[in-house]
Amino acid sequence: MTEEEAFEFVKNTLKEERITPYHKNEIEIVHSVEGCINCGLCINHCPVVAAVGVDRFTGPRSIAVELSRSPPEFWSTADKIYLCTGCGTCREVCPKNVNVPEVVNLVRARIFEHRPDLVPKGLHMVREIIVEHNLAFEPWEDPEEKVESRDVRLERLDIPYTEDIIKKNAEVLFYPGCQAEERAQEVREAAKVVLNYFDVDYTLLDDMSCCGLPSALMGDDETSQRLAGLLKEKVAGLGVKKVVTTCAGCTSNISDISLQDQWSIPVYHMVEYLAEEVGLDRLKQALGSSKEFSEVTVTVHDPCHLIRHTSRRTMQDAIEILKVISGVKVAISEAEDSCCGGGGLVAYHSKDVADSVVQENLISIDKTGAERLVAPCPLCTAQIEANLFKSGSSVEVDDLMVFIAQRLPKK
Repeated sequence: MTEEEAFEFVKNTLKEERITPYHKNEIEIVHSVEGCINCGLCINHCPVVAAVGVDRFTGPRSIAVELSRSPPEFWSTADKIYLCTGCGTCREVCPKNVNVPEVVNLVRARIFEHRPDLVPKGLHMVREIIVEHNLAFEPWEDPEEKVESRDVRLERLDIPYTEDIIKKNAEVLFYPGCQAEERAQEVREAAKVVLNYFDVDYTLLDDMSCCGLPSALMGDDETSQRLAGLLKEKVAGLGVKKVVTTCAGCTSNISDISLQDQWSIPVYHMVEYLAEEVGLDRLKQALGSSKEFSEVTVTVHDPCHLIRHTSRRTMQDAIEILKVISGVKVAISEAEDSCCGGGGLVAYHSKDVADSVVQENLISIDKTGAERLVAPCPLCTAQIEANLFKSGSSVEVDDLMVFIAQRLPKK
């Protein structure tokens, strides 16, 4: 038997035993678990545990210690592994930096591969959409209805429509993400208004496709890697020098895959791009003297994928941008950096858990006395807005790009 034949024999044997060998990039994640000292900080700070209790979700530590068991027993975590929102609070407070969010993804991937029957039905439905359309949301059946919906939203928000720009060798690729592409179209259009106002040389994709994060979160590594490769091809074909997104999840995921796959170009959230490339001076000049809008008190929500998976500096930039806008007063919420419950695809199969997690945000938002909440993430805004509405709150919710685009002087 040759070495190659022996390797294939071992792989097939492992597959029969429902064992997937660790990849090189997973070894560090696995080793991080060995540092767990059972201090319980992760459980005390987990927003899901706080919302639904340890009887429903036993917490990050119980997930992490599953790696001390033999691999075939990973399937036994299925009752709790899908209730993790992936917010990263556990990793942030862990004195040993145990990488629980990535442990969750690792375990989900093995369950998906060996026990797909244990993957929640809602996630299988999302996967069907992604595999068929390369998007996390099913595209509109009627393109004309999509345009009508977009125009109604823009008219209500008083945001002008600008034609899409698709060209090669632009400075920036603006990547809106699946939600802004198909559902929250006002975010996509508002970002275009902002980019145009500051004369940014940008392009969109001629054929939008998912970055692969939803597939990775459900454990479908094969589809996630295929989508990452497809996006890399598109970015390389366009010849852009930077990627700018308006989605917190896309920012963290594309940053990761661009580093892993050596794209050799930086990835920014729009907030980072405005702060670093446009600059607060130009933003203040554009937004600091408008009298068109009455004074408003706003509070903010910090998306987990920005503050814990990218950089907390991003939300500091967001606050600084808000402070230069004429008539805007910022009221900080006690729970500004608490998970909204919208992450980890939890709402697709356990909406009651996701909605329980967001309650802390709603209470703290009410305490600020703010009239409006803004967040630089369409997933967060959708989750918080829906629950504010159900609670009878009068607080309105905007994506940060929409809030800025409304207040820019009309060219």
